[in-house]
Amino acid sequence: MKSRIVVCAILFGSVAGAFSAVHGQRSEAVTESRTAVDPALTVKLPAPSGKFGIGRIGYEWTDASRPDAYSADPKMHRSLMVYLWYPSPPKAAGKTGSYLPGAMQMDSAPEIQPHVKEEFGDIWPMIVSGELKPHAIESAPLAKSPKAFPVVLLSHGAGGTGFEYTSLIEDLVSHGYVVAAIEHPDTALAVLFPDGKVFAHRQDPTPAGLTSEQRMQRMMAAAGLAISQGANDVVFVLNKLTELNHSGNPSFLLSGGLDLSRVAAVGHSAGGAFAARACQLDARIIACVSLDGSLPPASAFPEFPDKRGFQQPVLLLEVDHSGDRMPFSTEQYNEFLKKKDAELNLCPKGSYDVLLKSAGLFHGSFSDYPLLAANGRTSETTLALHNLRLTQSFTRAFLDKYLKDEEEPLLDGSKHDPEATVKQYGQ
Repeated sequence: MKSRIVVCAILFGSVAGAFSAVHGQRSEAVTESRTAVDPALTVKLPAPSGKFGIGRIGYEWTDASRPDAYSADPKMHRSLMVYLWYPSPPKAAGKTGSYLPGAMQMDSAPEIQPHVKEEFGDIWPMIVSGELKPHAIESAPLAKSPKAFPVVLLSHGAGGTGFEYTSLIEDLVSHGYVVAAIEHPDTALAVLFPDGKVFAHRQDPTPAGLTSEQRMQRMMAAAGLAISQGANDVVFVLNKLTELNHSGNPSFLLSGGLDLSRVAAVGHSAGGAFAARACQLDARIIACVSLDGSLPPASAFPEFPDKRGFQQPVLLLEVDHSGDRMPFSTEQYNEFLKKKDAELNLCPKGSYDVLLKSAGLFHGSFSDYPLLAANGRTSETTLALHNLRLTQSFTRAFLDKYLKDEEEPLLDGSKHDPEATVKQYGQ
């Protein structure tokens, strides 16, 4: 039990990108290849592969049942920004949204600008100016057929933002999913709220003078708080969607359009831990996807004193990290693989571990980062797009299987992908 929490502490106990200390958030090859953006090259997001158009609308929701864990004001409650991406008619008219809402405000805030510039690198000016755009139309009408769409609750990684998964989100939406992308304050890189305030990723450096045991205890407490808070954010958003979907409130654009009998939680990196814990807590979620969110060298999933397991099938979609430089020994990693195998065997029938082995694939390949870092250069862009499609194909296959009851040859073995090892688990 202790070793499991230790890894969680490494994950959440340091500043932004703590998870990348284990998984390598940035590919060295991609990072070293960065140069100034060539104006002759074009940086753009891939066109979604499905038949639906993309709509998007943002909401601020406050959970009155939870105090703000990081505020000294006891009257403050947990507030979230949640962006709903949803299927719309293919040629819906309207204004295309910005890639990152609030980018201009973040760029003008001295305490935030260095962090967003570091995260997005040379592409940041294109984001601030609005030159880089998604395909989403702000407040577009909801598609009328089918009557209601399955829902995906999406959690980003530590020090990141849900908008960095725009390509994944838009591809899912184009195939008939509503994606509720949660901006988790304190975990997110920065979050803009409607009143104009921008909340930056919480920096919590360890005080000087602590013993090693005291440091570990402090990190363990922070880890448990972060995972619990992220998971409770997911459950709260599901509660809010349920309330609004059945309210008949015309101000809620998607009223009646959500099929809440078909809900999945998906998360990348630290967000994978949020999604996994939310699935342990809430049986309304019928499918769980962790994108490179395991916790080596201790466990595949977060574990809490209540020892809750999964009530729904799980997809653990991972990059092959066996050759990475890990902050632990080969023996520890091999032991982790045995533990992961045992944990997955306890999951419900129809759970999967999919190991991806494409060239150039790394922890950040589940997001837009490699594509943006390619700066339009042909060979790097081609590789980034290939890896995006690879990660998206398995994510969508799992969701299609459990939220749409479709047969999936990628998972059942009838369609072999040479860049993936697929293993099915469950009792």
